[in-house]
Amino acid sequence: MRGEEGRGNVWCVKIAILGAGAIGSYYGARLAEAGHKVNFILRSAWATVKERGLSITSVDGDIRLEKVNAVRTPEECGPVDLVVVAWKTCCNDLFPSALPPLMHEGTRVLTLQNGMGNAELIGRVAPKGQVFMGLCFVCCMVKEAGCITHLEGGDIQFAPLLPTEEGLHVAQELAELFRRAKIHTEAFMHTEQILWCKLTWNIPFNGLCLAHGGISVVDLFAMPGQQERARGIIDEVCLTAKMRGYPTPEGIADKQMYRTAHMGPFVPSSAVDYNLGRPVEYDAIWGEPLRRAHEVNAPVPLWEQLCQDIRARLGMA
Repeated sequence: MRGEEGRGNVWCVKIAILGAGAIGSYYGARLAEAGHKVNFILRSAWATVKERGLSITSVDGDIRLEKVNAVRTPEECGPVDLVVVAWKTCCNDLFPSALPPLMHEGTRVLTLQNGMGNAELIGRVAPKGQVFMGLCFVCCMVKEAGCITHLEGGDIQFAPLLPTEEGLHVAQELAELFRRAKIHTEAFMHTEQILWCKLTWNIPFNGLCLAHGGISVVDLFAMPGQQERARGIIDEVCLTAKMRGYPTPEGIADKQMYRTAHMGPFVPSSAVDYNLGRPVEYDAIWGEPLRRAHEVNAPVPLWEQLCQDIRARLGMA
């Protein structure tokens, strides 16, 4: 990966955060704190962040960036060594216009987005061998413009879009880049191998909180029968992953239940989007994974009912 010597002889990489909301701002701030040249591409929060900087209140140590390289467009940013895609999947139709201004011949593109199909869409614009996926196990929320609260987690799993030895090597390089920014990381060969792990949380908990009208995980756990329902959906997601040849780690269902029970009043991202009247990432988080479940004839009645409930909530046909 192209870069230059930064402060303290730390290898410095020029990075663009495409979509600097809660997730993009948190990881971007960690990378900036580690000495990298991070450009935050913002929309509504641009003026505030440009004037006041960026504040991260984190369980792993607060970050305060007084001066932020905040820009409004990819053209204003220009070519970088690493593009980190953190915008909502509802914006993916903008890839053909947003990515080219950020790329030189060696630029890697890393998506930290929710759900399935994102890396493949990026691969229609960027060289597939330079596209990577990062699955984030983290709880972050925007408190107000320029102020992010990091409540829990932060680990990232990386994998290349093309499952080759060279791709795995670069995924390991990306893992090391983030590890030096105080993020626990792992690298894997296959994207689907890591996707199902994240979906064991996103499908049930993001989905149920959305289906019930945009509630928090605390409110969900207080509702009769919903913990059991969530556990049942997790089991169906794990079964699907196994039937597709990518079994999830042993004990992941218990881990996700325990983790969620201790998150506090966290409102998942899709529930936040629903409450604010923004588009919800239905296809990437629920639609495409369910299609892949049906490909292998996985029995997933609880998951199917959840999808019906979400579509009803969103007024989808």
